[in-house]
Amino acid sequence: MQQVRQALIAVGVILFLSPSIRAQSELQQSLKDLDIAPHWIYDDLPKALAEAKATGKPILMVFRCVPCPPGRTLDTKVMRPDKELEQLEQKFVCVRIVKTNGLDLKLFQFDYDQSWSAMFINADKTIYGRYGTRASSGKNSDTYLSLPSFRKALERALELHKGYPGNKAQLAANIGKDPDYPVPEKIPGLQERGKVVPTTRQSCIHCHMVREFIIRARWQENKLSPADLWVYPLPERIGLTMEIDDGLRIKAIAPDSPAARAGLSEGDELVTLNGQPLLSTADIQWALHRAPNEGHLAVALRRGGEALTKTVELKGNWKEGDIAWRASSWYGLRQGLKVDPLSLAERKKHGLNADVLALAVKGLFGKGAPLLQKAGLRNNDVIVAVDGKTAPMTESQFLAYLRLQHGPADSVRLTVLRGGKQQELTIPMW
Repeated sequence: MQQVRQALIAVGVILFLSPSIRAQSELQQSLKDLDIAPHWIYDDLPKALAEAKATGKPILMVFRCVPCPPGRTLDTKVMRPDKELEQLEQKFVCVRIVKTNGLDLKLFQFDYDQSWSAMFINADKTIYGRYGTRASSGKNSDTYLSLPSFRKALERALELHKGYPGNKAQLAANIGKDPDYPVPEKIPGLQERGKVVPTTRQSCIHCHMVREFIIRARWQENKLSPADLWVYPLPERIGLTMEIDDGLRIKAIAPDSPAARAGLSEGDELVTLNGQPLLSTADIQWALHRAPNEGHLAVALRRGGEALTKTVELKGNWKEGDIAWRASSWYGLRQGLKVDPLSLAERKKHGLNADVLALAVKGLFGKGAPLLQKAGLRNNDVIVAVDGKTAPMTESQFLAYLRLQHGPADSVRLTVLRGGKQQELTIPMW
């Protein structure tokens, strides 16, 4: 009886609330989202902006794709902080965003393939920086997330806020170029979700959906470019391995890398890149994301208490990392096809050398499956040539090749190994 009474009271409270607050409550329940500390505002950016203007505090925004497991450990620690972290968080206006419906895509640009990320902004919408890095799926999804580095990002954001607006010009680089679409609801394929107030997981526009539907739209318009695929490069792409619990201190330098040739050293603490202040590894990625493929990257750093400047030369395909882990690859690039490279043992079993293409078909699903199956592709086929090319490819390289070399009206030629025999398939792009 007591549980029934509590449930009725809860329903009554929800019905009494304003429509926007009621929708938030329904969405939180539908997502089975965790209960958050009282100083966190739930999914209400206008309220956070108003409070920041009234108090003079900076804003800490956390973007959380609730159904996705990656980021869950740090999310719980941040949303239900211990006493020490709570004291630090209380210096901000804290707001938790669980959907991107209505999000200003000009202002809020970050790696949308994160399941957990944060931005630090002023009440006037000047961006101080970002936090949240991911480079894998599965058990390694949270490798780059840590409470110590998040805490350091908070402290660094407060220092920038203390110096504001005197440092406003430096922070201008934190705003990116104009996006293709002003809000997610304008992206082809997401318009229907924009017609309803989000109260369920199915009506939410998730962060990764922003990127994957943009990729798909650009491909369908024959506008897809390498810059659309290789985004937010890791520091490793220029030879830097950062200390996870710091975010800005160099743990290791790859020999003969751009960073090594520029004279960066283990233990250096990065301060700015191309003049942009840094709070975390995510800010390094933002600076690399905006950097040219061919050009120079100005680095300001601290080494043993001494301020130094270095210049990293950028050239070649340094931005081209793995994209197969990204959630946006599923709708944006795969469209129903999952492949995995064969191991050396599997290659030997099929009589394939290590220096040739060998991708096993591990999944045919979704909207693309019927077309792929009709064209003759089968699960467990081994792809040994694409358009006659037999050079080895990773899954990431295969996906990029398919979409960059073939438009919606094209076909791709796949040579597959099935039952010990090769077969030639011509597959209309799906």
